[in-house]
Amino acid sequence: MDTLRKLQILSVSLQPSSHTSCFVYRRRPLGGSEGNEMGGTEMKPDQPEPDEDLEAEPNSDITALVVQQPQHRRKTVIYLFLCSLLIFTTAFLLGYVAFRGSCHYCGEVGEMVPVEDKPGIDHYPTAGMYPGELRDMLKKYLQDEKIEATIRRVSRTTHPSGSSEGTALAAEILEMFKDLHMDHTWTDSHYATLQFPSRTQRNSLWIVDAEGEEMLEEIPLEDPDSYCAYSAIGTATGGLVYVNYGRQEDFDWLRSAGVSVIGCVVMMRVGGGVSYAEKVLFAQKAGAGGALIYPDPADIPQDPRRLGLNSYTAISEHVHLGSGDPFTPGFPSFNHTQFPPTQSSGLPVIPVQPISANVASKLLSQLSGLACPRGWQGRLPYVRCVLGPGFSSGDGRKVRMGVYNIMKPTLLNNIFSSLEGRIEPDQYIIMGAQRDAWGPGAVKSGVGTAVLLELARTFSHMVKNGFFPRRSLLFVSWDAGDFGNVGATEWLEGYLSMLHLKAVAYFSLDQAVMGKTRSYTTGPLPGQQIHMNTHRHHTQHG
Repeated sequence: MDTLRKLQILSVSLQPSSHTSCFVYRRRPLGGSEGNEMGGTEMKPDQPEPDEDLEAEPNSDITALVVQQPQHRRKTVIYLFLCSLLIFTTAFLLGYVAFRGSCHYCGEVGEMVPVEDKPGIDHYPTAGMYPGELRDMLKKYLQDEKIEATIRRVSRTTHPSGSSEGTALAAEILEMFKDLHMDHTWTDSHYATLQFPSRTQRNSLWIVDAEGEEMLEEIPLEDPDSYCAYSAIGTATGGLVYVNYGRQEDFDWLRSAGVSVIGCVVMMRVGGGVSYAEKVLFAQKAGAGGALIYPDPADIPQDPRRLGLNSYTAISEHVHLGSGDPFTPGFPSFNHTQFPPTQSSGLPVIPVQPISANVASKLLSQLSGLACPRGWQGRLPYVRCVLGPGFSSGDGRKVRMGVYNIMKPTLLNNIFSSLEGRIEPDQYIIMGAQRDAWGPGAVKSGVGTAVLLELARTFSHMVKNGFFPRRSLLFVSWDAGDFGNVGATEWLEGYLSMLHLKAVAYFSLDQAVMGKTRSYTTGPLPGQQIHMNTHRHHTQHG
């Protein structure tokens, strides 16, 4: 049995291992020839002890096996611990030094004084400029002769929205912006439904008999291309009533005087502090069947020496009580985008036609009825101011008007150019001007466009000479302004959420110069105005 146990121990010690070493010790009896001496023989796995040696003294040796664990694992763990401790200590010291350097301590221990950041403009010394310096730089680069030249070029011909002249002018302004080498220049296009005069069936005005069947006299419209955009289509026949400016108080006075306008065609003059659309709205509420609007010499001089209108000229204007495309209220008209069938509640339900002072004089001179109150008299020549609705002939004749305008989808092009701000580039100061006009439009679109282009040119030169705007400057040439700011409104509806956050101010350059009297008008930001109009529209329609 002892021999078998020794063989088992040797078999274990002879297993190959790269991490252990085996030692076999033979313990001799104290009385042996070798005394107390203990001998040791190292047995390596690849050099086993010969079997003869084991068999020589099978009963006299006690063999013990000791397995020694590797020492380098313990050293590795110690090294890793020391390295980690060193890294942690170094990082802690660096963080402490950095934090301490960012604070200022007062005389008392532990009392910290925060470091206040200086205004951002101090980090951009070239962005700041005193008002006097800015004023001097503007005077240096603004050129009056360029403004005058642009007015003459823009107003050399009629250029209504959607016409070939209007498209050519848009391309010309786009090239002008590009020549200034602004940071960004682009075109924003929309398709809106606009109203134009029919070329096959002209608008008409007649005097008919009491039954409205026989045409007694045609009243030629001396300015056949003049019309009221977004007028209702159709005819209206009835007595003719003069209603002054067509204000609410004018209709209230007529009602108190016992003059009814229900079913009649009302005639009102331009001005009075109310727009065409408001005049038509008040007429509708009073029950009128149609409306004629003319420029009275008392409000708009017609003497050429006083820079007034010719007596045969009518004034075109839109009659939509609102802004933008009335057939996509609250939605942007992008690339024929389809929307649920709806229309603005501000569209009129009665036909409306502008007429000249000559036509108005011919009609009013035939009226009979109560005399006009004080303040209602105009300055039409050879006209006695009476209210109607009857004619002086006494045969019950009436007026018939016909409006046959057509709706047409039209491509609109808004032209943009911008200079980026150096400190707050996402905040916009917007300057815009209407580009289109039914006539030459020297005041309506020419002046605004000329001032817009000159401001863009001036600021572009200022940037090249050391001036940097704090916020981004956006210069815009709007299309379809005569139809109710359609181009501007459609763009605002498309980017309403962005403008609520980023638009700082809007400067309208429309009719920027109309004389020597200074006039300032303020209002809500365009985005806020559109939001209010949209909210009002949804409220009215549930």
